Amino acid sequence: MDEESEKTFQQQCAAEPEKAPQWLERIRLHPAVRRVEPERAQRKALHACIRKVSEDLEGLRFNTAISALMVFVNEAQGWEVRPWEILRDFLLLLHPFAPHLAEELWEKLHQGADAEEPPPALAYAPWPEYDPELLKESEIEIPVQVNGRLRDRIRVPAEASREEVEKAALEAPRARGFWDGKTVRKVIVVPGKLVNIVAG
Repeated sequence: MDEESEKTFQQQCAAEPEKAPQWLERIRLHPAVRRVEPERAQRKALHACIRKVSEDLEGLRFNTAISALMVFVNEAQGWEVRPWEILRDFLLLLHPFAPHLAEELWEKLHQGADAEEPPPALAYAPWPEYDPELLKESEIEIPVQVNGRLRDRIRVPAEASREEVEKAALEAPRARGFWDGKTVRKVIVVPGKLVNIVAG
């Protein structure tokens, strides 16, 4: 729903609550919603949301599941184009928490769709599954400590070896000044977590 439609809808529902169902007909999709191939970053945002909401529902952690939905919405609002397919799966995640709203938006999303058959009822649509490959990071950020105190951060490939991480840490410009003129006695690398340079 675009902002103008939402504002009009809220004003009319407040003024004439008995006519609220008629105003549902005036809800329109935002013009940024299009049937285009999603970008990798958009897929990644959705699949991170699918994983978090699915796991939290399984563990009855409803507040954090809702928080994951809000994180996704905040990110999606910045997209110049909002792929139809991504929003379709998002509505499946929203449904357990806001069933009536999700049903209305599901119907609007499918109006004018190119499908020959009508869409399945939202309540019977299959739950989306996340793709673990989409959630893998190509690069990770690792804190660099000198004598146990944080001095810098480095970015390295996610698959970097211990030696590569150590080399990058020893070249970290901000951390380097904290051991200049001293002897590096040991470099402790905790893979994917941190590097601690012991100097004295």
